[in-house]
Amino acid sequence: MNGGGNVPKAKVTTNAINDCLEMINRLGGNIEEVAKRAVYEGAKIIADEIGRNIDALPIDEHWGTRENPLHGVRKFQKDGLSESFGIAPMRNDKGLINTRLGFDHEDYNSHGQANAMIARAVNSGTSFSEKMPFFENAVRATRAQARKKMVEAAEKELEKITKE
Repeated sequence: MNGGGNVPKAKVTTNAINDCLEMINRLGGNIEEVAKRAVYEGAKIIADEIGRNIDALPIDEHWGTRENPLHGVRKFQKDGLSESFGIAPMRNDKGLINTRLGFDHEDYNSHGQANAMIARAVNSGTSFSEKMPFFENAVRATRAQARKKMVEAAEKELEKITKE
C-alpha cells in the first residue's frame, strides 16, 4: 500500500474548460442556425430519394378493382405528387430542431384530388390499388446516410465558428 505521498492525483486544467466555454459563447445564437443547416442537409438526402421514387412510380391509367388492382398511378396524380412534394421550413420545438418531408395539405392535383391523400393511398395501398411504399422505402434506404451528412454538416459549421 502506498503511504499517500506518491498517490497520483487527477489534474484538471482550466484551459480546456475555458476554451469550451469560449466556444459556446461564440456560438451564442448561431447554434440554432448550425442545427438547422445540419437538419436540412440530412432532410435533403431523404427528399432527393423520395423524389426519385416518385419519378419511378409506374403509370397505370385503368380503373382499379379488387380483382384487378392498380399497379401505379395516373399521370396527373404522379405530376401532382412531384409538384407538391417538398421540405417544410425548419422548426424549433422547445429546443428540438426539425422539419417535415411531405406533401402540402393545401395542394391538389389537376383533377382536384389532394396530393397528400394520393401519396398515402399509393404508399399504403387500397382495396383497388397495390401498395407501393415509395416514401417509407426512401426513408429506410437513406436514414443512415442522412444522419452521417447531418453530423458532417454540423462539424463543418462548428469548425468555421471556432476558427473565427
